[in-house]
Amino acid sequence: MARISTKTPKAKEPQQLCKIDNQLIEAFVKKGNLPAFKILFFIASSNIEITGDIMKFNLDTKNICERCNIDLKTLKRNVKQMTETSISIIDEQSESYMTVIPKAKFNYSGKLEITMLKEVLQLVKATQNQFTIINASKVMKLGSKHSVRMLMLLEYIKGFDEHVAKRKYYDLEEMNLMFGTNYKKITDLERFILVPVKEELDATSRLSFVYEVHKDKPTATVGRAKALGVIIDLVQNTPQRTLF
Repeated sequence: MARISTKTPKAKEPQQLCKIDNQLIEAFVKKGNLPAFKILFFIASSNIEITGDIMKFNLDTKNICERCNIDLKTLKRNVKQMTETSISIIDEQSESYMTVIPKAKFNYSGKLEITMLKEVLQLVKATQNQFTIINASKVMKLGSKHSVRMLMLLEYIKGFDEHVAKRKYYDLEEMNLMFGTNYKKITDLERFILVPVKEELDATSRLSFVYEVHKDKPTATVGRAKALGVIIDLVQNTPQRTLF
């Protein structure tokens, strides 16, 4: 039988750096939108101690809205979406399916009471398995959900071993999965995703990227070369507007 914590701990002021398990990041990359991303990182950066199999904790709605740069209506809509977002947790013994937030209650006192399973909260807090470290304040300041997804990819690439090149190759199908798009040509993905995302990260983030379209043959050869994918290279950047 699940042990329910009867206490309702008050989350402390969010920290800057947080860890989120890569399984959960991948689930939100495919299904999440920008406000949901920000709410997830708000929870991840909050000092919530895991004390039972089912956890309940309170968050201040005004604080969430200010940090995530959203209004209360948007917060409610996206928390509701998170109650409908399912993930799978797979280990050597079993495969489990559950929602990110089984229950959320908005109190008129300005508090959001969230109920989460221990397994999911562990993924959010990254107390086990493979995880990505990211500064939550970076996520909060971005205006595009695609920029958030690219930033998480860059943080992932940044974590490569020091003797490994800080680069990653993705074909068109993988890029569509990562950004939740359905482009038929690399040129469209470049125009609508890579160019504007690079522009935002160049302006706001210490991490940015350069990219190269990978083709099936050299452009100097006879016949038109077909674009197959994109090579992403991490670069350290000096933001133009604000420092993270």
